[in-house]
Amino acid sequence: MDGAVLRPGEGDALFGGRIVIKADFEQLCITESLFPDARQGASPHFHEQHVDSFYVLEGGLAVLIRDEEKQLSPGAYACAPPDVVHGFRSTSRARFLNFHTPGGGFAEHLRARDRGEPGGFDSYDADEGSGPPATDAVYLDADEGERLKGETRVATIKLGREEFALVEFELDPGFEGPDPHSHDDHIDSFYVLDGEPEFLVGEEKLRLGPGSFVAAPLGFVHTFGNPGPAPARLLNMHAPSRGFHEFLRGLG
Repeated sequence: MDGAVLRPGEGDALFGGRIVIKADFEQLCITESLFPDARQGASPHFHEQHVDSFYVLEGGLAVLIRDEEKQLSPGAYACAPPDVVHGFRSTSRARFLNFHTPGGGFAEHLRARDRGEPGGFDSYDADEGSGPPATDAVYLDADEGERLKGETRVATIKLGREEFALVEFELDPGFEGPDPHSHDDHIDSFYVLDGEPEFLVGEEKLRLGPGSFVAAPLGFVHTFGNPGPAPARLLNMHAPSRGFHEFLRGLG
């Protein structure tokens, strides 16, 4: 499978463009949603087989996890592990990323609903406050996470689970990144938040701005860096993690 390169707004647009599927792999489904105003997103439910998490790009999102709802602003992150009841709603115009890891059939469910069909995937309605305690759930504000500073980059681990590692990178001008490489056991993907980092995707080098997305499927050669002249910031997703978050901790 070839690598995916999507410019801002590109992807499989559903529901009049309100939800755009950015990645649809067995290991990972990523959607980018735009809610134009305050509205209900998903009522309380849980997943048996996968992790559900959210990263806010703009506006306000309220995420319920078991019996606690928190207001998330841009840069904030929330994660509901398997079996933990959760739901969400926008509190204003909001744009956010939603990650299902593994995919759990979520992309096909959305496509079916867009066609007016009932759909169905690894999701079960539940009462707020029911189910197991949210011991491993995560709520992080924009400036929170495990911050690991290197010479020309800062890596902030937002989530480090076997199913999923989400890392926010702040890249100084001149950050060279890792050598070109591929993975044979997980999907490596990127979403640009600020600046214009450079990506190697197969044999092609690309400078990509905010809202751009890159995915490297199994066996696909890739890397990233920031030649400058300005700083850049991006999200890096590994699904499953395969120890990537522990590797970063080892680098410090």
